[in-house]
Amino acid sequence: MKTIKIAATAAVALAVLTGCGESTDSAATGSNAAPTAASSTAPAQNIAEPSVNDLMGEPTADGAKAFLHHVFQLKSYAQQTGDVEALLASLDGAEAAVANAETIKGIYDDGGWILGGQPKVKQILITTAAEEVAEGVEVDAMIPVNPDAYTEFNEAGDVEETRPFDPAGSMYSATVVYSDGAWKATYLEETPDAELPATE
Repeated sequence: MKTIKIAATAAVALAVLTGCGESTDSAATGSNAAPTAASSTAPAQNIAEPSVNDLMGEPTADGAKAFLHHVFQLKSYAQQTGDVEALLASLDGAEAAVANAETIKGIYDDGGWILGGQPKVKQILITTAAEEVAEGVEVDAMIPVNPDAYTEFNEAGDVEETRPFDPAGSMYSATVVYSDGAWKATYLEETPDAELPATE
């Protein structure tokens, strides 16, 4: 009798655990679902927010580069998801970049989405001398970028705006400052007429 009781108890416990396991697996499937790129009929799904790089915690030229790479990753993430919180948190001033982020948010808030347009950073050139980079110093950079072809859809799925892929790309200029243990972009704007300085 005792053996039967133990077996029954074990069976119930196993059933409960199995039930919990199924529930956990279902939750994991929902939260760890594979990312899906945007299409002409639906926005991207399950896109992970870019993770930070350890170099970003350093007030060095390499730290500034790592931070600016991250900012463009956040812009790409924002264009795919409409989530601009992390992007805005990386900015301090930078009016053009803030306005662009708010435009992206507005598209998604209105039920629309963006297909493509992700900025591909070709190079980040820190134009401030490396030995001058330190906490509290304004660090300038130039960033050649090749964005993908861009299409913006409204809630009804109609095309609102398109921009073709331009192999020549464009140029961004940036100013970043390291303060209180973190970098912030105080200026980040597309400056298509700017040219990279000649290298010796």
